[in-house]
Amino acid sequence: MREEKLSDAIVYDKLHLLKKDFSGYIERNSPKVDANLPVFFGYVISALETSFPNMSDEAHDDFVDSITFKVLDTSKNIGDLDFIKRVMVNAIRFKKRKNADVGINIVVGLMLLKAGDYNHALEYLKKYAAHDTKIGFAVAFCYYILSLHEDKKEENPLRHSRPGEMELIARELLLNLAHRRPPLNNLRQLEIDDTAFLEKIFWQMILIGIEWFPSEKWFVEVGLKNAALTNDSVMRKRLLDIGSQHFYSDITFLREMYYYKLENRDAAGAAGIVNQLIKQYPNDLEPIYLGLKLSLLTTKKLTYHSFRKLALSKKMPPQVIELFDFSFELLNRDFKEAFGRLGEFEQEYPRLKFFSTLLRYIAADFSSTEEIRVKRAKKALLDAIELFSIEQLKKR
Repeated sequence: MREEKLSDAIVYDKLHLLKKDFSGYIERNSPKVDANLPVFFGYVISALETSFPNMSDEAHDDFVDSITFKVLDTSKNIGDLDFIKRVMVNAIRFKKRKNADVGINIVVGLMLLKAGDYNHALEYLKKYAAHDTKIGFAVAFCYYILSLHEDKKEENPLRHSRPGEMELIARELLLNLAHRRPPLNNLRQLEIDDTAFLEKIFWQMILIGIEWFPSEKWFVEVGLKNAALTNDSVMRKRLLDIGSQHFYSDITFLREMYYYKLENRDAAGAAGIVNQLIKQYPNDLEPIYLGLKLSLLTTKKLTYHSFRKLALSKKMPPQVIELFDFSFELLNRDFKEAFGRLGEFEQEYPRLKFFSTLLRYIAADFSSTEEIRVKRAKKALLDAIELFSIEQLKKR
C-alpha cells in the first residue's frame, strides 16, 4: 500500500511538471498554437502517452481539459466563437471517455465568463449548474449580471419594485442549489492556474444568496467550507458573524465558532459557547466532548473534572474518558500518572493496542528538550485524540 501511494505521488508530480512545461510553451507561443491546433494537441497527446502509458482515461481527459483552459486563457482570440469551436473540436477528438464534451464545455464556459461574455458562457455552463457549487454560482452570476443590464434597458420606473426575468432565474437557481447541495471544488482536476475570478464570483453569490434567502443556512455552511479550503480567514469570520446572528441556536455554527475561538486563543469565548451548547443540547455528548477538549488546552483541573463528571453521568464511552485522563495528565507533565493510565487503557482495551502504541511514541516527545518537538507532539496528541473520540461518539 505504501509503494502504491508513493508511486501515485511521483506520477502526480511528473504530470504536474509536464503541464507546467506545456503552459510555459503556450504562453511563449500562443499565436503559433492558435494557428496549428491539430498539430499542437497531437503533440500534447504524444508526450502524455509516451510519459504515462498506463494513465487512466479520467486522468488523461482531465489533463486535456487543463491544457484546453490554458490555450483559451492565453489566446487573444477568445472573442472569436469560431476559434473557440475549433479548439473544442480538437480537444474533444483527443479525449477518451464517452462524455468527453463535459469537461471541455465547462472549460469554455468558464473562459467566456472570465472574458465577460455572459450570454455565451451560459450556453456552455447552465446544464452543469448542479455539477459543482462553484459552477452553479457561476451560472447564477451570469444571470445576475444580465439582470443588471436588463435594469438599465428598462425605462419603466415601476420596474425596480420587482425582480426582472433574469434575476428571477438567478434567484430560482440559487434556491435549487441550496436544496440540492452539490459538491464543492469538483473542479480541482482542471488545475486552473488562476482561480481568483471564480473565487470572487463564489463569494459575491454567497452574499447575494444570504441577502435573498436569509433563512437558508446552506449559503453560510458552504461558504465556511470554502473559507477553510482556501484559508480565507476574513470571509470565515464574516460568515461566522452572519451565522451567529441568523442561526444562533444551530449546533453547526456554534461548533464552527467554538473552533474559531480556540484558534484565536479565546478560551473564555469558547467556554461560553460550550455552556450554551450544553443548555441547548442537554442529551448530546458533543458539547461535553468540546468542554473536555477545552479543558485539555487550559489544563485547569477543576474545569476538567467538572466536565469529566458530566461525561460519566451522560454515559460517554469509557475508552474516550480514559484517553482524556491520559492526555490531561500528560499535558500537565505528570508523566508517571499519564503512562500509568495508558497502561490501564491497554489492559482494558487490548484491541486498541495499535492506537496506544502510537500514543506512547507521541508521549515520549513530551520530555524532549527541544521546544518545537514538544509543540509538534502536543498537536499530534490533540489531533489523534480528537479523531479517535469523534469516531467513538459516532458509534454510540
